[in-house]
Amino acid sequence: MLYLAALLLCIWFWRRNFKDSTLWMLATYAGVGLLLWRDYDSASTLNEAIPRIVRDFMLIGMVGLVQSLAVARRVPIWLAIVIILGIFVAAHFLQGMAGPGALEASNAPALPADAEFLVEAKEGPAGQAFAQDAARLGWTITPAFQPQDAASTYLDNYFVVDVADVALAESQLAGLASVAYFEPNEIIVAEPLVAEPVEANKQNPALGINDPDTDQQWAMEALNMDAYYRLLASQTPRKKARIAILDTGVDAAHEDLRANYFSVESKYDNDPMGHGTHCAGIAAGVTNNGIGIGSLAGTGRGAFVEVTSIKVLGSGGMGTQKSIIAGIIEAADEGVDVISLSLGGPSNQSRQQAYSQAIKYATRHGAIVIAAAGNSNRDAANYSPANAQGIIAVAAIDQHLLRAPFSNKVNNLAQGIAAPGVAIFSTTPNSKYAAYSGTSMACPFVAGLLGVMRSVNPDLTAAQAYRILQQTGKDGAETAYTGRIVQPAAALQAALSR
Repeated sequence: MLYLAALLLCIWFWRRNFKDSTLWMLATYAGVGLLLWRDYDSASTLNEAIPRIVRDFMLIGMVGLVQSLAVARRVPIWLAIVIILGIFVAAHFLQGMAGPGALEASNAPALPADAEFLVEAKEGPAGQAFAQDAARLGWTITPAFQPQDAASTYLDNYFVVDVADVALAESQLAGLASVAYFEPNEIIVAEPLVAEPVEANKQNPALGINDPDTDQQWAMEALNMDAYYRLLASQTPRKKARIAILDTGVDAAHEDLRANYFSVESKYDNDPMGHGTHCAGIAAGVTNNGIGIGSLAGTGRGAFVEVTSIKVLGSGGMGTQKSIIAGIIEAADEGVDVISLSLGGPSNQSRQQAYSQAIKYATRHGAIVIAAAGNSNRDAANYSPANAQGIIAVAAIDQHLLRAPFSNKVNNLAQGIAAPGVAIFSTTPNSKYAAYSGTSMACPFVAGLLGVMRSVNPDLTAAQAYRILQQTGKDGAETAYTGRIVQPAAALQAALSR
């Protein structure tokens, strides 16, 4: 649109034969100013902004020089128009080189020469030939997913394909009539946990719960948890909602988790890294038990939520797209109400079809799926699974209700929301506690709240749940980038009123 405006201005200038040239110059500078504002507003880091700053000031200087030469009749009008249009075309090219999309791609995980693909074979006879095609090409293939309700999804048509040459395999896959879609089986790594200092907040003991470490939980005051606990205390759950933490595992024996924990498989009930246990405590730590922390699980006339673990990341915090999608399917087949994904990373793909199909499958089977926005101070639209269709992506805010310096932006996602994610005090393995930071910590705040909302209103759909979070949320200083900040009491009241 900006370049079209520049073209129209040039044509207008030519037709007016220098009349009102000052007005034309001002209008052109206004257009360049719009470019400056848009680029600076969308920049996430200084490293990302510097190439734009250089480009834009060069653009202003060059356009101004050409305009001055034209006004002074030192160059013909037609040549001035050509030069100006060339400058804008060059600016567009440089924006593609140095804009956010290119920077995100440069940080995307590089695939090794020998890697895996997730391949969706076509339905029916055409797809049945894929196994023969793979054998002819020397690929090793294994079925990727086994959803219980295979008739409702194409996920059972996916294969993991092990190839020796990624570039060659991509061209071969693109030419196979038996292939409907393919994408890299990307590596996902949980960020290392770094302990944060916590300042005690002496106002928190007025929350009406007896957990001794609530003075370490600044989020209690920021989220107005006193009002939330008072409202929840008068409610009776209509069902015990189930929250699945898809992560490095959960310490099922933790003193502040075990009463709210149920096991899917015993192999998931330990956590060598500690990441999943920390997330589980935020979402569903046992509240008002005289031990440790309070959580969104709250207290009332019965238990509102229970939490479980499905390991999708190894002890070092590493997994694959395949392992995460398989975990989403497993959680959905277990009938959980909320699936919490405190994981993700830069994506090689602009589309996330396999993730999106998994989330569609989970939603169709009654689950609400949420994910951390990511910790790279960039656009979450380039991070998966936060960018998958149908997911709720959670950005992190700090104690001042500002976007955490590390938090990705969610303004280009369909369903973005914000929650506390800095120095969050929660459970760690062996009945210990620590404070960590990350959108990984913001995500389970929303998971716990959605679990309780589903407990009091079992018919609440995923779409309705997000609308409630959005409508009842609180604006912060950077709402445009974080989404609204969740407000548990208001969201719970809205869920009760539906």
